[in-house]
Amino acid sequence: MLQIDHVYEFLYQELFKDFEVWYLPSGVPKTGNLTISDISVFTQGKDAELKIFFYDQEPFLKNLVDPYIKIYDWVNQYSLEEKVNLWKINQLPYGIPADQKDLEFYLNNHQCIYKKGVLATSEYSDDIDQYIEENNFKKLYYFFHGFAALDWYRGYYALNYNKSIVKQYNYDFISFNRIITNDRSYRIYFVSLLKELGLLDHGLVSFDVTDNLFDDWRDEVADTNSKLSEQAKQHVEQHLVDVDKLIIDRAELPGSASANIPRTIIDGFGILPNIDTFWHIVTETVFYYDKLHLTEKIFKPIVSKQPFMLLAAPGNLAYLKSYGFKTFDSVIDETYDDIIDNDLRTQAVVRQLHWYCNLTPDKKTDIIRQLEPIIDYNFHHFYGEFRHIITRELLDNTKSLFQSVGYDDSHINYDNIHHVLTH
Repeated sequence: MLQIDHVYEFLYQELFKDFEVWYLPSGVPKTGNLTISDISVFTQGKDAELKIFFYDQEPFLKNLVDPYIKIYDWVNQYSLEEKVNLWKINQLPYGIPADQKDLEFYLNNHQCIYKKGVLATSEYSDDIDQYIEENNFKKLYYFFHGFAALDWYRGYYALNYNKSIVKQYNYDFISFNRIITNDRSYRIYFVSLLKELGLLDHGLVSFDVTDNLFDDWRDEVADTNSKLSEQAKQHVEQHLVDVDKLIIDRAELPGSASANIPRTIIDGFGILPNIDTFWHIVTETVFYYDKLHLTEKIFKPIVSKQPFMLLAAPGNLAYLKSYGFKTFDSVIDETYDDIIDNDLRTQAVVRQLHWYCNLTPDKKTDIIRQLEPIIDYNFHHFYGEFRHIITRELLDNTKSLFQSVGYDDSHINYDNIHHVLTH
């Protein structure tokens, strides 16, 4: 089974050994001035005529991607004469080393200085398709976050295999909303709706829990560039006046929080194993953009044996189902997944949660019994067929890519790679 920290090395070693394989060292793009040192590269040497850039962890936003593409594709931005002149005066852009041996090599191997570019991504969107067309790239899609979740959550199979689903729960739901700025600001409105309807007491909710002690939801609401609508801003100003941070497990979370699923909370007497909740309200990374893009967040309830409601961009619930998972439209209205308006989509999810929280204990037990087979199915599907689905998808898309760029892949043992990735 693949350890996700080694994903790019593995892909280079097994599939793209004749490519230059570019990727972000941390997976997260930097802002500000970039140099070649801000991108990592696996390569056999200068004579690789193909290159692939894995921008596959974060959603594709043009303003963040452009600076990296300028470095990645710099050789195609200049004529050969211009490149030679830049080499001679030691003025190659983006901190690229100006080596005399490189200059001599490319003067004798003109074909290698113009490399065919591939952009690897983990989303479907018109934005990325248009960008690829404009830059004359090829595209490779694969579900990076699916592989990441399989690695990060592999231990939860043994932990939750015998977890009881039909029982009385301490809380009706749980929802993590650590970051509430910029593209995640919709979470402020979501928590405001919970507060208005008296639902905070029914669940465990984190809110505005960051490493920056000076962050405050009020700053986001006051920001004229916030993606929150005016109606949403008015709502939170009315209903969140007495809410600061909401903490579930601990006030400051480590960078590894994405790979952890808290099972305890901390009070004045120590650590108690009482994170005992039924529904998981997933607040995804992508909400405001027209993208099909899911992260490890959606798999936390699945490996925890919980039903879920999804706050994401429209269509992402259907996107998840395309990988063989089942959802919960037998008991709740999941047409929220089709609602384009951001505020209305949030309200629709909260409406379903409000309905459940106000059921009698006996009615809740009936719902829990009804959903038990779906919850159990999703748990076993994640640890079973899902890994085969995303592996076949990666390999099939790679084969199609190789065919489109005229790359001879006869030396690649696809069956062996599939075996390694699924065991």
